[in-house]
Amino acid sequence: MTETRELRVAVGHLEERSSGDGRISMRGYAYRFNELSHDLGGFRERIVPGAGAPALRQNDVYATFNHNSSALLGRSSSGTLRTGEDREGGWYEVDLPDTTVGRDVAELLKRGDLKGSSFTFRVLDGGQRRAENDDAETGLPIREITAMDVVELGPVTNPAYPTTQAALRSITEALSIGEFAPPTEERDSQPADVVPASHPAARALFRALTK
Repeated sequence: MTETRELRVAVGHLEERSSGDGRISMRGYAYRFNELSHDLGGFRERIVPGAGAPALRQNDVYATFNHNSSALLGRSSSGTLRTGEDREGGWYEVDLPDTTVGRDVAELLKRGDLKGSSFTFRVLDGGQRRAENDDAETGLPIREITAMDVVELGPVTNPAYPTTQAALRSITEALSIGEFAPPTEERDSQPADVVPASHPAARALFRALTK
């Protein structure tokens, strides 16, 4: 099966920090533990503590603005991005560059215009399970992420998870890879950024992910 990368968004406070040498850094949470996502196409999801800790320690994670690789903010290998997990979730701190995008992010932080973060990840083999109980509010099954490979993260302008275009596109792409792909005519008849919970590919994806 083709490797599937997924996007998730966390709403939360982002902090701006200034040092004596004029350096501006920002800190936020890319994901928080044990919080249920919205409906991701027939199931909800939560990340368990420790799921991303090895990846954050070992990977050359990079930070971007709005998932744009041309809007690079920092990366682990250069020391400009620091990441880890604490009791709340997966945190990151990045030294903002003296570039157009870095100055823009700094100004947006000062104004309070940035409200959340997002991250890109891949579920590792054996890194998911179906929760013992379905969601009491919606009746949907719950996918628990226990091990994931985090590759990218950073601030986003629209953290309305999962209704951002980026998040919806990632779900659509996940449902359209390999054995989960519905017939071409059925897939082509669906709006590009809408994946109904009743979609047969959504049901197939969840069954495969949680078996």
